[in-house]
Amino acid sequence: MKNRIFAFAGLLFITSSFLLSCSDDDNDTQIPTTAVTTSKQFKDIKSANKEIGSIVENVFNTENKTSNKSFSKVKTPQCATITSETTDQTKTITIDFGDNCELPNGEVISGSIRMSFSLQLDTESKIEISYSLEKIVYKDITVSGTATTIYSFQSDTGNTKFSTNSDFTFAWGDGLSATSKTNFVTETFAGNTNPDIPTSPIFYSLTTGNSLTEFSNGDRFAVEITTPLRDESSCQYTVSGVMATTENSAVITLNYGDGECDNIATQTDADGNETTIEL
Repeated sequence: MKNRIFAFAGLLFITSSFLLSCSDDDNDTQIPTTAVTTSKQFKDIKSANKEIGSIVENVFNTENKTSNKSFSKVKTPQCATITSETTDQTKTITIDFGDNCELPNGEVISGSIRMSFSLQLDTESKIEISYSLEKIVYKDITVSGTATTIYSFQSDTGNTKFSTNSDFTFAWGDGLSATSKTNFVTETFAGNTNPDIPTSPIFYSLTTGNSLTEFSNGDRFAVEITTPLRDESSCQYTVSGVMATTENSAVITLNYGDGECDNIATQTDADGNETTIEL
């Protein structure tokens, strides 16, 4: 049964990659304004967490020899050193990037990630995976904090349901910082069989949840999935669902479509103007 769990555990880190963010308190009181001045920094936060989450996922798969059913397109960089240790039914894995390790997206990362999980299940068929960021620097941003994923599974179908909670801090050299707390739930199912590979099922996931990012200058970004996001193992893009991002008082929605596998989404701004964008 334990082997079956690990075979599906690689799907756990899908949702966190594009929604995490963070930071410290600022000594001066800041007054939020309608105009958001940290949109670029918020995009950097999402990018950083996508890379970090995908690397954790890939290393977990490799260390536990799981089959690659992940939707992630990000690979672990060759410059990262991976070590593992098993003690009292708990496995600890350290991902050490050293200094200026180049990621597949061309950015560099330094520091290390330490993750751990139990090798045994509790009575409710759940397993807990936690990881912490140690002296991580992505681009020019210092990242710290912890995340925990708890999931349950159905041994007869292989379907999984898991929740991810994170508490991270991002800090820039100019004194700007941000804090973020997230709470997301993803259910993963085995769908139809891939017609090109009859023995290979096509997995899909449905994700719900929210996050809140608060910058030290007063800017706030709240993310809420209003219609579950659907991802499929046969497509590198989210195929359907709606996500709303509140930037201070302005709400922007992103509609991923009706299920077709493409890189097109519809963005609606606070004034109701619609724009077709490429993902």
